[in-house]
Amino acid sequence: MSQGNRVIPRKGFTLVELLVVIAIIGVMVGLLLPAVQSAREAARRMSCSNNLKNIGLALHNYHDVHNKFPIGHQYRGHFDGNPRSAQGGTGFGWATGLLPFIEQGNQFDRFNPSYPAGENTFTRNREVCQTPLALFSCPSDVKPPQWNDGAIPNAATSSYQGAGSAYDGWAGAAVGAFPPNGRFNGVFCRDNRGVTVGFRDVKDGTSNTILVAETKWEMDNNGRNRSRIYAGKDIVEWATGATNAVLVNGQWAINWTAAEGNPQPHRTAGSSHPGGAQFAFVDGSARFISENIQHTATPWVNAANAYDRPNGGANYGLYQRLWSIADGLVLGEF
Repeated sequence: MSQGNRVIPRKGFTLVELLVVIAIIGVMVGLLLPAVQSAREAARRMSCSNNLKNIGLALHNYHDVHNKFPIGHQYRGHFDGNPRSAQGGTGFGWATGLLPFIEQGNQFDRFNPSYPAGENTFTRNREVCQTPLALFSCPSDVKPPQWNDGAIPNAATSSYQGAGSAYDGWAGAAVGAFPPNGRFNGVFCRDNRGVTVGFRDVKDGTSNTILVAETKWEMDNNGRNRSRIYAGKDIVEWATGATNAVLVNGQWAINWTAAEGNPQPHRTAGSSHPGGAQFAFVDGSARFISENIQHTATPWVNAANAYDRPNGGANYGLYQRLWSIADGLVLGEF
């Protein structure tokens, strides 16, 4: 444009200059986005670790009061106090006893442990089991706050389960008999194997034994996981089944999904944190364990050879050893 004999220059970018600027911005965003995502995951992982430390602290406080850890899952003992009764029990899991120690005493006062966890006529047990708690939710876990679970509709979900055993399954004992200690060798179990489990029983060392394991929602082909906070029940009147809602095992590797050959993903530790999962140990620490930790998927054989001792534990992997409280085997670095 000209004004008289003087040319007035135009202001602005050319198309080429604009495209160059956009390209530079795109490259910068591409470089920064992974860093931002990594920072966010680091924050989520730290929050998850703090959850596990607080759960571990609550378990320690429970132990200080009762001189033992809570029962893993009240499976037998219909309401007569006899743990060898044929029918199952109330269905409450280990986390229920922690409520007074995690500033949830009002929830603890709402339920009656003499009635089933799903009962909602005489008690408020079902309401308690439907109440989500932030402490039991890992920020990286995509689980919903509630999910229908057998006898408890809209049961509160969890990202953490108690350490049940190095082996899979909860069978192996006839009605009226407790399961063998060699098979159910973790801190928690159904009815705690008929004994109280405390620090004195963790003979492999409190820093070498898993107390609580992280789990994640999308662990099988249907995209779910059965991890629950309070209880595991399939029937309203008694606690048949569903121990895998509150306890998890170490037979299968971390993050081993159904698509990769695991028939029981509900009994496998895992997380949405890249490369492994987090665990609370009996000493109160919370540690991240790589999914590549040495692991043998050793099935249960018999009580006389629970830990493959004739072979120096060669077929009883490092990961499994972290689950058992008294296998007497040497641990390597993990």
